[in-house]
Amino acid sequence: MLRVESVWQRFGALEVLQDVHFELRAGEFVCLIGPSGCGKTTLLRIAAGLLKPSAGRVLFAGQPITAPRPEIGILFQQPNLLPYLSTRANVELPLALRGVPRSERRRAAQDALAQLGLADFAEVYPSQLSGGMAQRAALGRALVQNPAVLLMDEPFGALDAMTREYMQLELLDLWARTGKTILMVTHSLTEAVFMADRVLVLTARPSRLSVTLEVPLARPRRLEMVHSAEFGALVAQLRGYIGAPSA
Repeated sequence: MLRVESVWQRFGALEVLQDVHFELRAGEFVCLIGPSGCGKTTLLRIAAGLLKPSAGRVLFAGQPITAPRPEIGILFQQPNLLPYLSTRANVELPLALRGVPRSERRRAAQDALAQLGLADFAEVYPSQLSGGMAQRAALGRALVQNPAVLLMDEPFGALDAMTREYMQLELLDLWARTGKTILMVTHSLTEAVFMADRVLVLTARPSRLSVTLEVPLARPRRLEMVHSAEFGALVAQLRGYIGAPSA
């Protein structure tokens, strides 16, 4: 579905990514972790077509990505909702920018909001939404074009612990219902193990892919799993990988 081929990224003399390569299979949930400042967000921006790599390429369904495309949605840590637009209008925005007729984009936005439990808040403004609701609205904006691949950059990092757990379960439910392919950056090793089929581990900068951890936990995932010995062992394994030299 998405293939990263020998991607390098330099900003002047600073080398951030060094020969990174991996692929995402259709319908897979993959998490990306690594030390702070190692280039996780940079890699996500390259995969979304927002940043051109210094070398290498990213392919979607076999075609090189050279610019943003509707088949690939992206969600950042901050919702970045426009304060002067309603929740519905914020969700509609990508379709409006593409020139989709008003009736069609309104219908798509209402469907996305209904999926995320925000149908009753369609005409509410961002200042009236809680943190979790604002992030759900941002997720709706990413989903409104029905992307095949969803890239997420620490989407729950700014939320409190209880809201974060709720959003994790909501996302897993949405993923199970829609079959999206998801690549999610997270700093939380627990979140990575709880959410993912596989976890990709980047080294410190200049970053290379050091290891891929398969997560054998049964689905659907339940919160009580985090207290199991198997779960704890997987988190400890990841902790050992962070900062380890690349293979």
